[in-house]
Amino acid sequence: MSLKLNDKQKASICNISGLVLMNAMIFQEVLSESNKCVKSLQNILSETNPQNSFIKHWKYIVKEINYFPIFNVASKILSCLTSNKDVNNAIEVLATTAQRIVSMRAPLRHDLMGRIYHRLLVEAKYLGTFYTSIPAATLLLKLALNPSKWNGNWNNLDNLSEFRVADLACGTGTLLMSTADSITDNYIRQCAESGNKVDLNKLNNILAEKILYGYDVLPSAIHLTASTVALRAPEITFTKMNLFNMELGGIHYRLGSLEFLKDEKISMIKDLFGSLSEVKQVTGKDLSDTASATIPKLDLCVMNPPFTRSVGGNLLFGSLPENERAKMQKELKRLVDELNISANITAGLGSVFTAIGDKYIKEGGRIALVLPKALISGVSWDKTRELIRHKYQLEYIIVSHDPTRWNFSESTSLSEVLLIARKKKKIKEENEHYVTILNLWHNPRTSFESLNIAKELTHDSSPMLSEQGALNISAGRNKYGESIAFSWSELKGMFIWMLPCSFAQSDLIRTAYHLMKGKLWFPGIKKQGTLTLCPLSKLGTFGPDRRDIHDGFDLSETPTAYPSFMGHNSKEVNQLELQPNNYLSPLSKPKKGRSLRRAEDLWSKSGRILIAERMRLNTMNLFAIRLQEKVLSNVWWTISLYEEIESEENEKILVLWLNSTLGVINFLANRSETEGAWIDFKKPVLNNMPVLDITLLSKKQKQSLVSTYNHISNQLISPLPEMDKDNIRQEIDEAISNALGLNKLTILRKLLAQEPVICLKSLSK
Repeated sequence: MSLKLNDKQKASICNISGLVLMNAMIFQEVLSESNKCVKSLQNILSETNPQNSFIKHWKYIVKEINYFPIFNVASKILSCLTSNKDVNNAIEVLATTAQRIVSMRAPLRHDLMGRIYHRLLVEAKYLGTFYTSIPAATLLLKLALNPSKWNGNWNNLDNLSEFRVADLACGTGTLLMSTADSITDNYIRQCAESGNKVDLNKLNNILAEKILYGYDVLPSAIHLTASTVALRAPEITFTKMNLFNMELGGIHYRLGSLEFLKDEKISMIKDLFGSLSEVKQVTGKDLSDTASATIPKLDLCVMNPPFTRSVGGNLLFGSLPENERAKMQKELKRLVDELNISANITAGLGSVFTAIGDKYIKEGGRIALVLPKALISGVSWDKTRELIRHKYQLEYIIVSHDPTRWNFSESTSLSEVLLIARKKKKIKEENEHYVTILNLWHNPRTSFESLNIAKELTHDSSPMLSEQGALNISAGRNKYGESIAFSWSELKGMFIWMLPCSFAQSDLIRTAYHLMKGKLWFPGIKKQGTLTLCPLSKLGTFGPDRRDIHDGFDLSETPTAYPSFMGHNSKEVNQLELQPNNYLSPLSKPKKGRSLRRAEDLWSKSGRILIAERMRLNTMNLFAIRLQEKVLSNVWWTISLYEEIESEENEKILVLWLNSTLGVINFLANRSETEGAWIDFKKPVLNNMPVLDITLLSKKQKQSLVSTYNHISNQLISPLPEMDKDNIRQEIDEAISNALGLNKLTILRKLLAQEPVICLKSLSK
């Protein structure tokens, strides 16, 4: 079956092929310096037909020396090209560029080819492959392999040769290279401390042949991983590397590394050029065509797995033809269900990859992940959180509040999280344990910054959230962020883990933490106070979601019995009380591929209180509004108070509270963050969100709050970034404070206004 490629895809194939060729040339040039059997690039270029000379010489290297994954792919690419003047000119340009790169040396130590490759890969959108940045990889692995967290001697190479690390979606090997760097650093440091002699050649041999395992569905990515590993010590000839190109799709509908759900040994995958054959492992001249992809028991599983989701068009395996993709999606669902895997496909492939990693991690081993920030807040990620709650002790959660980079991966702007957890030796192992939370103000842009952050984070202990202050992570005048500690037993009991990561400023996190317990906490205030809060679900019920609305109604151009409030235009939604802006008309028959929802069932859940389902914090004004009549909505959750407490005054008080500074803090501590300021709120999370218990207010308190609502309900409220200058918000806060006998909320409102997720401005200079 042939695939139709668009011009962009064709250009990308050409670019990546050129990158593979130049990478092989770079490695050949480096190798020629330590191996007289390998010709220099200048030697090849001086020959009559450089194209043919490269092919022959690369085949010679594969057969007589090693480095199959590097030169096999490259020689096959060259063999596919016709021999003409344009091709020879292009080869000369690539070789000349390779010579310049080798002469500079520095780029070879920073995975230059991998960085370029990431920018060229057009399939990233569909494969969900957003590759880890080098600084993020450095920070993650420096913390995951902190020698104080591990038993054993890092300077004993015999013991170290038993250590196993795998990346099930290794891409160009950034995380594996950072693993190698961290292990090397541990080895050298302990050798220096014990007076042992350093043998880097032997260490690099052990790293390449025994410690590091990598798997990926892209042959070109494995090619680059192999060359990066080999360039650590080009003078060493490796007999094998544990790098495997996993088959994705094909006549057997293979699932790539997800095949490890079935067994630790996979017998059929693609070779390094993409053709279907017996599995080929990345080895040297003794390559076996009948080898199998295997995964050992792991001390550390490190991954930035693909995280395409099964919703919004279902992009799982989206790079493959539709009929092939559908069968693979069905097979994956079958495996997850039948094997009772602790993963939710709705969350995306990242959830499944995490469960596979767990399957092969030894007791006492660790998992280190780069995943969407939804991991700590998304409802669909709860099975993954439950897996970690049950089997692991969480050690680190790291998030970025840098408005220029919410992410730790390249070529994406999605909010992400770094997470490290240790697998318990016994399921009932419950020692007193604290999770270190690092809220970055400045996302590191170099490995040197990452090393400094890791050093600061491990040198001093972070204060508990229940105490005061934070561990400032800084270098000179540059502040990278704040770190706090959270009780694992307390965090483990939460439905979501967003709270300790919800703000860049620890004072706001501490306020949210105490609010969760019904207490008030203000920076610098000795006398705090208490509040009577309750879960929102105690007061009322939520209406249907947008999908249900569209399964029961169409928009109507004329008034009907079903008023609605559609959309979330910040220029229109700028006061507490509004009128319906649309009408709905019941469907007479179901839409294609959908079931018909009955209008009366949906309308029974209409309401006058609306809470934003999703919003962009830097442009929006309000989290909740009140309509003058009951409505349904597509981007707002409707709430109906229970019959026994349903009243106009209770609705007004609740909306006033939800838009107060304390209400906003609670909202943000319960958000699901997609991309910085672009957030949403899930119904199960909102049900548990603490709000003012309006049923316990006195008549005098209610009268005071309703009076304020009536006074300001039709006045314009500024966008959230201007909350500290907004007189209406000040009036809301003063009404809450006066009615409940609280301290003024001014300082909290000021801190909120400068939160990066709200104003999109950095806290650090």
